[in-house]
Amino acid sequence: MKRQKKVWSKIGEITTQWIKECYPTSNAQSIWKYKDRLNSWFEFLKMTDAEFIEDFKRSVDKYQWARDTGTKIVAFYNSMIQGGYSVNTGRNYASSARAFSRDMCTPLMVRRGKIAKAESSSGEHEFSRIELAKMFYVGDVRGKAVLATAVALGFSIEDFSELKRDFIESLVTKSLTEKIDFVGFSYKRGKTNVESRSHTTPEMANSLKSWFEYIDAKRAEKGLPKSEWVWCNGNHGHLNAQTLNDIIKDLVKKANVAVTGSIRFHLLRKYVMSTVHTAGFSSWETKRVCGKEIPTSDDTYLQQLNQDIDKKFPQAYEELRLTGFANHNHTNIEQLQTKIQQLEVNMENMAIENQTLRRVIEYAIPKDKVQTVIHQLAKEYGIAFATYKGKTPTLQEVITELIDVQKLQAQEDKEEQT
Repeated sequence: MKRQKKVWSKIGEITTQWIKECYPTSNAQSIWKYKDRLNSWFEFLKMTDAEFIEDFKRSVDKYQWARDTGTKIVAFYNSMIQGGYSVNTGRNYASSARAFSRDMCTPLMVRRGKIAKAESSSGEHEFSRIELAKMFYVGDVRGKAVLATAVALGFSIEDFSELKRDFIESLVTKSLTEKIDFVGFSYKRGKTNVESRSHTTPEMANSLKSWFEYIDAKRAEKGLPKSEWVWCNGNHGHLNAQTLNDIIKDLVKKANVAVTGSIRFHLLRKYVMSTVHTAGFSSWETKRVCGKEIPTSDDTYLQQLNQDIDKKFPQAYEELRLTGFANHNHTNIEQLQTKIQQLEVNMENMAIENQTLRRVIEYAIPKDKVQTVIHQLAKEYGIAFATYKGKTPTLQEVITELIDVQKLQAQEDKEEQT
């Protein structure tokens, strides 16, 4: 049965235009959420977005209007909680309504404490470095690139999905060609315009290089040009939040991680924040690394924050790295894979040579002669044929038994001497 499209009866072009102007980089999923929240708010008020604005314009006392509407915001929030929504969801709905009023009318006056503070998520899995290393090991080209980049940057899923190819690829090229393990760069979040101080890592650079080569070849087969997005989908867009969450869940399943709660992409950001803070980053440095907002009053006095992060990040990488070793020599993953493949080829050639030599010996010496020698050796050293269930032992079995007999004899001689 086809799912019926949700109808928003209280919002129109005013709300759509507001979302475009305030959140120009929002994807389709985020736009849908904003519209749904505002429609719920205006349904609560029993008026449309246009009527809401007109009500503000007609009000004589704007200050009193802001207070009265602020009270309604609190009532709207409480109705969400009573309806079974979580505190964080209720806050999100109220925040969208307040943002709309701030931009289209006036900031609302809400008494402190009437809307609860955001709650920490519970019932979620907490990744360890060992688990992430397993996930990185079993990941395919895309899985490795997603995981390595997410752990390097600590971005939200929205910012991560909207990474532009040209900018990120220039950082990867600089890291690989100039052999710089950690290329620092500043990045502003699309939705909030908050600055982050981020760094590439050797794992991120190598994994993204492989991913770009892979996806470009696949798109070329379909006649598609290089995408403007790092995480492009099958057409002209980028991967959405649901797909990125599914990629992480798939890596967890492949790595056979014992899950202790729900799994989502955001857990990687929490892991980065926890890890860099444990590695000695201050609260402000931790927020700046992951692109979380720092109050303007504090940010004014933190002019050296980015420089301090640049100095500390290489030490923090010792706790963030996924491959189990520090890549001090900037060894490429591709070079390691090539060496492993060559070793496998050499081992296969040695196995073929051994098999050939064995066949030469078998054909050069008559089989009855070999069996006679085996019997003589077994008789001389007292090897029991019963252990081989009545079958004539092979040369390898005889040699193994000889070694055991020699060990036993040496032990007995040692005891006699003692």
